[in-house]
Amino acid sequence: MIPDKKTKYCQTCGIPLDIDYNNLGEDVNVEYCDYCLKHGVKGYDFSMDYLIYLWGLFPEEYYKEVGIYYTSLEIREVMSRRLPQIKRWKQKINTAHILYELIIRVQEYINRHLFDDLSLDVLSQTAGISKYHFRRVFKAVCGENIGLYIQRLRLEYIAFKLISTNISVSELLCQINYQNKHTLSRAFKNYFKCTIPEFRKQNSNANPEGMYPVQIVPCIEKVASVRIACLKLEWTEHLNHDFSVLWKQVLRLAENCGLHSCSCKYISLTLDCPLISSEEQTRFMVGITVPKSFDIPNGFSVYEIEAGEYAVFQFKGLYHELNRVYRYIYLDWLPTSGYTLREPYTFETYLNTPEKTPLSELRTDIYIPIMQKN
Repeated sequence: MIPDKKTKYCQTCGIPLDIDYNNLGEDVNVEYCDYCLKHGVKGYDFSMDYLIYLWGLFPEEYYKEVGIYYTSLEIREVMSRRLPQIKRWKQKINTAHILYELIIRVQEYINRHLFDDLSLDVLSQTAGISKYHFRRVFKAVCGENIGLYIQRLRLEYIAFKLISTNISVSELLCQINYQNKHTLSRAFKNYFKCTIPEFRKQNSNANPEGMYPVQIVPCIEKVASVRIACLKLEWTEHLNHDFSVLWKQVLRLAENCGLHSCSCKYISLTLDCPLISSEEQTRFMVGITVPKSFDIPNGFSVYEIEAGEYAVFQFKGLYHELNRVYRYIYLDWLPTSGYTLREPYTFETYLNTPEKTPLSELRTDIYIPIMQKN
């Protein structure tokens, strides 16, 4: 009996396999291409993103093997569609998604307990895996080891407090239960390459030379909880996703599931302060609001934005100018507003898109979680 002649692809690299079904013996390989078998690539543990990235660098290799020429962009599009349908990559995706969800759980725990005991014992128990496995998985997902990650978040939190409030270092130390002033000063200078007073002075002006001022009067609104299907933008060992890659997946989800007709909104959440965190280490989530009854597809996470009071800043203009708005919000508006920040993340909603709107007319609403100062 001749097997199904549907095109089969190499379980590692994704190229079509040239199978002679008329002479198919029991020992004939129908899983991997000759190159992957010869070089042992079938067992190599790299990510799908990295493989797609490599195909984009060397599209001529695909032509040599298959006889079909694609540009770098085309081959990446082809592999982005093909690889998730291949058995081996499906299994890796499912495993990666499970591990990713574990790390998300740990990150949320860290955010809530940033200055509490965050030992390996505590965090591995939160993840539900061994300490050894947790260290490896966290590094693979986040691109940095757990100790450096916690230290960075603590210092960036402190830095944000220093520029967005008038709090003294001594008062701040009491609030966050940090070790002592000397330890903080040393760690702060090592990370930011300047002393705390120098850092405050450098970030005291919302409109430095060459940056024209922004003034937006926010609306203070009570916002109901919002459920979103989202993807996380985060540095990994092999590849730094850019927004366009993730947004394409979000747009595809919206189109395939008819979310446009549900008045759903495109949204992004900022997990770090853009004035403090470096671009490659700033964590974002991008996604779309979805009804409570919506089944979140594999590959996406679900996140619930907390209900509460928000200052809503309505901005019209280019996306890359949003950093000016954040400088105004955190350095000018917030210190004199009578409000302080709440714990939930800042988020943005996009009222139109670059595909259908002149760039200067793009409209973005920025939601800052706030509460009245005591």
